[in-house]
Amino acid sequence: MVTPVLDLSRSFTRLGRGAPTGIDRVERAYLEEVIRRGGWALIRTPRGFLMFEPDRLKRLPEYLDREDLDGADLASTIRAIASSRASSLSIRKIMWRMPNGLAYINVGHTNLNPQTMRAMMEMPDHRKIVMIHDTIPLDNPEYQTEAARAKFIERLTTVINFANHIIVPSDQVAENVERRMVGTGHRVPVIVAPLGIDIGALPLNTERAEKPYFVVIGTIEPRKNHKLLLDIWERMHRKMDESRIPELRIIGARGWRNDEVFNRLDNSTMMGRTVFELGPLDDKAMKAQLAGATGLLFPSFAEGFGLPPFEATSLGVPTITSPLRSIEVYLGDNAIYADPGDMYQWFQAIRELASQDPAEQTRRRAELRAYRLPTWEKHFDRVFEVI
Repeated sequence: MVTPVLDLSRSFTRLGRGAPTGIDRVERAYLEEVIRRGGWALIRTPRGFLMFEPDRLKRLPEYLDREDLDGADLASTIRAIASSRASSLSIRKIMWRMPNGLAYINVGHTNLNPQTMRAMMEMPDHRKIVMIHDTIPLDNPEYQTEAARAKFIERLTTVINFANHIIVPSDQVAENVERRMVGTGHRVPVIVAPLGIDIGALPLNTERAEKPYFVVIGTIEPRKNHKLLLDIWERMHRKMDESRIPELRIIGARGWRNDEVFNRLDNSTMMGRTVFELGPLDDKAMKAQLAGATGLLFPSFAEGFGLPPFEATSLGVPTITSPLRSIEVYLGDNAIYADPGDMYQWFQAIRELASQDPAEQTRRRAELRAYRLPTWEKHFDRVFEVI
C-alpha cells in the first residue's frame, strides 16, 4: 500500500503572510485529501525537518487558518504539533522514520532539490510526484526576474532528473514540460489533472453595490496585464460621465517589474473614485467581492491554468478573459473572450456587460452556476490511480 507524504514546506514559509495565492490553495486541497487518505506530511524549516503522522496531521488545518496569531507564533505552534520523535532532523533521518512504500508529493515548488530527492531514493518502493503549475518563467521570461527564472530552471531540472510522475493542470503545460525533457535522457510520465474548483456556497449578505463594479484578481505584475485595465478606465473618464463609469476593484498584492502601474495606482486621479486597490484579501473577503461583481476581468497574457475565471463561474459571475487555452477548453462559451492587446475589444465588452438587462443578468448567473466545472474529486482520482 502506498502512503502519501505531502511536503508542506511552502505553507510553512507562508505563515503570517496574508491572503493565500493560487498555489497555496492547491497545497491546501492536497492537505485535506492526504488527511482523508491517512497520509503523512513533512515540513522543511530553518532548523531542520518536521514530521507529521496521520493523527498529528489532522490538527494542522485549523492552525493554517488562524488569523489571530502572527507568523512566528504559528510556526512555534506547528513545531509543537509535529512528532516529538522526529523534529528538526535531516531529510534522511526523517525518511527512515516513515513507512515503506511512500509517495512523496510536492505541489508547492518549495524544497525541490537533489538532496531531498536522493533521500527518497533510499526508501524501499518509493514514489516522487511533483506538480508543475506552469512553465511561464521559461516560455515568457519577460514577465519574471532573472533570479526567479534561474530558480525555476533549477527546480524543473531536479524534477525531470528525479521524479517518477509530473502532475500538470492542463494539456498546454504538459506539452511545454515534455518539450523541456527532450535531450535530457529522462522521460517522466506527465499526468494532466485539471485543478478542482471548490469555492463553496454563495456568501451570505453579498454586497449590493450602488453601481456596477468589476474585479480583477491576482498579483499585480506585468503578466496579469493590469495596465490594460487602467488604460480602459482612463478612456472611460475621457469619454463618459463619471456617474456612469463602473468601478474597478483590484484584488491582489503588488508584485514585481511593474513600476509604471504602481505609480498610476499611487497617483492617478481615478483612484478612490472609480478605481480601488483593495490589496490581498483572505478567501472570505475575496469571495464576497467576487460574488457581488458585475463581472471578473482576466486580461492575463499567460497562465498554467487560471483559477479566477473558474471561481467566478462557480459563483455565477460572468468573466471577460484573454483567450487562454485552458479556459477555452474547460469553460468554452461560458466566458467572454477578448484579445489582451486590444483595448477597444475590452472597452466594448465591459460596457456591454455593465449595461446588461437585469433579467438577462439573473438568467446568465443561474446558467453559470449550473455549469459543471472540474472537481477536486476527479483531480485526485486521476492522480492517485497512477501512484
